[in-house]
Amino acid sequence: MRVLICIGSSLAPGGKERQTVELAKGLVRRTDVECSVICLERDVFYLDELAGLPIPVEFVLRRMRWDPGVFWRLFRTIGRHRPDVIHTLDMMSSFYVLPIARRMHIPVINASIRNAFSGGGLHWRLERLLLRLSDYRVANSSAGLRSRGFTEKETRNVVIANGFDFSRVERLLTNATYCLAGDIKTVGMVAGFSRYKDYSTFIRMAREVSARRKDVVFVAVGDGETLEASKKLAAGLGAIKFLGKRKNVEAIVATFAVGVLSTFTEGISNSVMEYMALRKPAVATDGGGMRELMADGETGFLVPPGNPDALAAKIEYLLDNPDHARRMGEAGEARLRREFSITTMVEKTVHLYDSAVMAAS
Repeated sequence: MRVLICIGSSLAPGGKERQTVELAKGLVRRTDVECSVICLERDVFYLDELAGLPIPVEFVLRRMRWDPGVFWRLFRTIGRHRPDVIHTLDMMSSFYVLPIARRMHIPVINASIRNAFSGGGLHWRLERLLLRLSDYRVANSSAGLRSRGFTEKETRNVVIANGFDFSRVERLLTNATYCLAGDIKTVGMVAGFSRYKDYSTFIRMAREVSARRKDVVFVAVGDGETLEASKKLAAGLGAIKFLGKRKNVEAIVATFAVGVLSTFTEGISNSVMEYMALRKPAVATDGGGMRELMADGETGFLVPPGNPDALAAKIEYLLDNPDHARRMGEAGEARLRREFSITTMVEKTVHLYDSAVMAAS
């Protein structure tokens, strides 16, 4: 089976980009699938992870956000690959792929639902339209699927949770620590600086905790449109460090005492999966697909959105109760291995490919 994966944002740092790489790496291990990747932007942050694997990666670059010339260039590229199925990962790739796939009679699996945001703006309405026009819709959480007005009762609406590749962290697991240095504990958040991530609450929590204790440092790992505004909000707070875009995220998470995700909307969070994989208790915003990933009170804590006091209280509890924190971290790792493996994600995806090809024949 020839599968063509198309992503509009290239292999830049981000959740869907990480899962694109994990999916491609999983598919290449199968003898019944031939996989290729097309990117519409040239950001090769994760490209080295595919180096040496038999996965052709091509770039059909947009000269502007909505570039009509992409249709022709993409048409020729898809015609050369002659895929049995096309798997899109975001709204942009779906926008360009759908009319071409319709003309070539190729089924499209649209996996653009990566969060649980319910909106009503132009972007949200366009994404819903593209989802409806696709042959199959895939979300990484049930909450995400519902947020777009779809239900799992319809066989062409599918939930396939993110998978985690434990080979990324096996070496770190043997040396994982709860402190950055000495008695100083690290509380960290790994997330892009976008309007969907609530760094404001994270920073207000850090300011509140720092006023009470001097044994904690806070780190924020990521880059994006709200980074400069977040730095201004944190002005004068010496206990917080902005590390920017980093490739060694796993090594940084290994130093955390507590992993945090303060957010406005989420599907299945790759950051929280990284915390769980490295046995770090997580404190995350309740909502979206978080309850599908975390077990509140067992692998960490879920707190109300936009509430720095509640966030601070749960973090300080974990800092002050390291034995309980360690048990939560171990429970998180066990849950991740049991329910969110790469093998499960790839098997469900290939089963969907089979269904799509059979329905189209």
